[in-house]
Amino acid sequence: MNVIDMSFKRTSYEVEVKYSILYECVLGIAMITYPKLKGKLEKSESYWEHLRNSLSESLDAELQYCQEHNTWKILLQLLHTQDFDSLPSFLGFLANLSNQQLVYHALPFLEESQQHVREAASKGDKDAFSEMILASRQHIFFPNLIHFISEVDQNELRRHLICLMNGWFLEVIEKDKEETKRILKKDFEEKQRMMNKVSAEEFVQWATGEEYKPETNISKVLLIPHYIYSPWTIHANLEGTKVFYYPVSQTSLSDEPDVALLAQFYKALGDEKRLKIIKLLHEKDRSLKELTDSLGIGKTTVHHHLVILRSAQIIKMKDSTYSLVHHTLSTLKPKLLEFLQEEDNK
Repeated sequence: MNVIDMSFKRTSYEVEVKYSILYECVLGIAMITYPKLKGKLEKSESYWEHLRNSLSESLDAELQYCQEHNTWKILLQLLHTQDFDSLPSFLGFLANLSNQQLVYHALPFLEESQQHVREAASKGDKDAFSEMILASRQHIFFPNLIHFISEVDQNELRRHLICLMNGWFLEVIEKDKEETKRILKKDFEEKQRMMNKVSAEEFVQWATGEEYKPETNISKVLLIPHYIYSPWTIHANLEGTKVFYYPVSQTSLSDEPDVALLAQFYKALGDEKRLKIIKLLHEKDRSLKELTDSLGIGKTTVHHHLVILRSAQIIKMKDSTYSLVHHTLSTLKPKLLEFLQEEDNK
């Protein structure tokens, strides 16, 4: 077959970084209503169980409803409609949305070709809902979410979203609000300083630990730092935009960022099993199953070690395959020597 390829292939993308404690709020809701994450977060399973047990009955009921229907995703999509400067401004926006607008923003973005179907569904077209369910059938929860949106009373959905967001903010976020804002802002400023020093692809990999190649339909990559969901990076798609909700760097959590970075690196290296993982990945990229088989230990234990190594940006993951970040290891000794020399000069 003879082919002349005249298609457009994007070679780069624009990168934007933004932060808001409201994203932190919604990601916290997402995290605590996803049981599979237990034991896979930087904070212990007992910490999250204690937190869940300390919440009011009314908030716990809203969280149960969220867990059944993944309504945290709706909140995230609503947050992307504009830049909200406070919780009251977001809740006011939500309260004043028309039912059609609420349904439109609640429905997940699938792809550009599905936007007219999304619009029709927001007007109550049952066939459009069915088409969206069919189009998203490979997604882990989108079909159930779309079906839920097609059946739920809009006023009940609006009430739930407002109570869920307001309740979590007041009971969980409020007490550490200023410190959380400080951490998010510090990470944002760190990323802003680096943004123009490297290419867009290099910047995304440096910030998130993940490689992301340009795609034809994506003109912008949006990076949003979070603290509560660490060490996980969450992916999402908006119109023409790829979103990474990524964990803040360890340097953003410390008043002495260089010391914190070194401590994190050497803590990650200070375990026999993690050193074996690094050796295996030095040989070649491997999947979780390959690592588990080679080490002869349980998948949960291996995953725990991988989380620590990813947090230190010693390894990275792409398409369920883990690989070594050689640059991180090569800079360990120079960074340690630089730190020791700084101490000697004081």
